[in-house]
Amino acid sequence: MRIAIIGGGAIGSLIAARLVSTDATMSLVVRRPEAADTINAGGIRVTNPDGSETVAKVAATADAASLPKQDVVILCTKAYALESTLPAVTQLSGPNTTVVPMLNGVPWWYPAAQPAPLAGRSLASVDPDGALKAAIPAERIVGALTYVAVLNRGDGSIHHVGHQSFVFGDPAGRTTPELAAVTEAFNKAGFEASATADIRSQIWTKLWGNLAFNPLSVLTQASSLLLCTEPGARGVAAKMMAEGQAVAERLGVRFAMTIPERIDNTAALGDFKTSMLQDYEAGRRLELDAIVGAVIELAEIVDVPVPTLRTVRALVDLRARVAPMAR
Repeated sequence: MRIAIIGGGAIGSLIAARLVSTDATMSLVVRRPEAADTINAGGIRVTNPDGSETVAKVAATADAASLPKQDVVILCTKAYALESTLPAVTQLSGPNTTVVPMLNGVPWWYPAAQPAPLAGRSLASVDPDGALKAAIPAERIVGALTYVAVLNRGDGSIHHVGHQSFVFGDPAGRTTPELAAVTEAFNKAGFEASATADIRSQIWTKLWGNLAFNPLSVLTQASSLLLCTEPGARGVAAKMMAEGQAVAERLGVRFAMTIPERIDNTAALGDFKTSMLQDYEAGRRLELDAIVGAVIELAEIVDVPVPTLRTVRALVDLRARVAPMAR
């Protein structure tokens, strides 16, 4: 099986370093030629959770046109950068290529195969001009969720802090050979991969916490543990999660735990900086549209008020514009 990963950040590099040990023919497509040169020369250096270090020899390129058509294309970029990957996706894709977007927040394909009021819609917050929907047919997509903590140290070096779970699902809830093949490939690579018939409920389970703790961490500069345990911050997070839950339930999603249980689960993961806080401190663009903006857009579609989400979104957006940490 030919697999290409687009995006050489922390998650993309970890997946590449693991998949290269399987019988798949694996390629990593990165944005800069010099980054490809570094990886081709020295491999991807991985500091593992136990402190050991490994080096994986990975074939990297900044020119997707240099590769043949792929069986699977895995998208490991920020949601706001997806449209810029479309030329590479088109170059790498044949009529039967499976596309696996690994995204934070609400994916652009969320309305696919859904009844009213989502049927036929595009989400402007994550696919403003409908380019993603038009370019990548929903029937070729395998949805994905990552539960992996990885830090990108640059120059082909990453630190796999912990966790290694992936959940995959077909947008229409089908059990397909493509879904099985992707899940099997990740298990062969040593990850803990599973398939689900209800990928949207899985999306909301992860998003439920992210839509609160990610933006609040930027506003407060606080770690996830402090946000979970400080009463005031925990209360605001709970309000944001309650609003998100109301939106999801209007769309037919049911949650298997309570809000306090979900917050406690986040606390149990330990003291860490959210991905959004890391992006803010590095001066990178924030994934507000996918993590918060899309929930607000869905709330408008199903007529659910989300005043706390709107307030926090506006404040984080302003902070990112007037008080950047680095540029």
